[in-house]
Formats: sequence, structure tokens, C-alpha cells
Amino acid sequence: MMIERRELLMAGAGLAAAGTLAVPAAAQQHRMEGMAMSMTDCIDDCVASHRMCLETAAWLTKQGGASATASLIAMLNDCAELCQATANSMLRESALHRIVCRACADACERCAEECGRHSAHQRIARCSATCKKCAASCRTMADMSS
Repeated sequence: MMIERRELLMAGAGLAAAGTLAVPAAAQQHRMEGMAMSMTDCIDDCVASHRMCLETAAWLTKQGGASATASLIAMLNDCAELCQATANSMLRESALHRIVCRACADACERCAEECGRHSAHQRIARCSATCKKCAASCRTMADMSS
């Protein structure tokens, strides 16, 4: 059954009046600007760490060798997932984001430490530095007044 254009418009107007439509990206950005700058920085650091960990895990998998241990690759993937979840929790303004940030800081610190053991590889050293930066941002965010 085909929905008429008028029915779609009326349904959309009803949802908008009820306040159930998603907030436009521009409004979300405005709200983020009103928050502490450290939250925006922390989100950026989490996204950067997420990406770096995934890219490093993929690089290690392709490279092989002594550094490409299953435990390091698993840690990189776990850290990446937690970084993404943390960024998402802050973007949603979750009431639990400080708890998630604390967990992310712990995971990133461990990941940075493990990557530091393989710092002969420039790519792994960069990943370690990215995780350290994310850990510091998340620790700051978690320690902000709760």
C-alpha cells in the first residue's frame, strides 16, 4: 500500500509537535559548544584513538611478525570499541558518560603500555601516544564534578 504524501507530512508534523524527531545536527553542535571544551576535545581524542587502534590492529595482522600477537591485536580491538562507545556516550550526553570515560581511560592506559613494549615500530609507537592522550582526556572528563 502506498502512503500518500499528505499522510507522510501529517505524520511528520505530529512527531515534530510531540518532540520525538531527532535534534538537527546544527542544534547538537550548538549544545556541544555550550559544554566544557574538554568534552569536545575528549570526544575527538576518543574518535582518534578508536581509529588508530583499529588501523594498528589491521596493520599488525597484515605485517605479521613477533609484534603481531593475538593478545595485542585483541587489546587494540577492545580499546577501539571502548573508545567508540565512550565518544558515543558523550555525544548522547549520557548520564553515565563519566563512568564510561573512567573505563576508557583505564583501557587506553593499558593499551598504551602494551603498545609501548613494541615501540620499535613507529606505527605502534604512534598508537601508544594516541591512547595516552585519550586516557588523559577521559581521566579529566571522569574526574570532573560528578
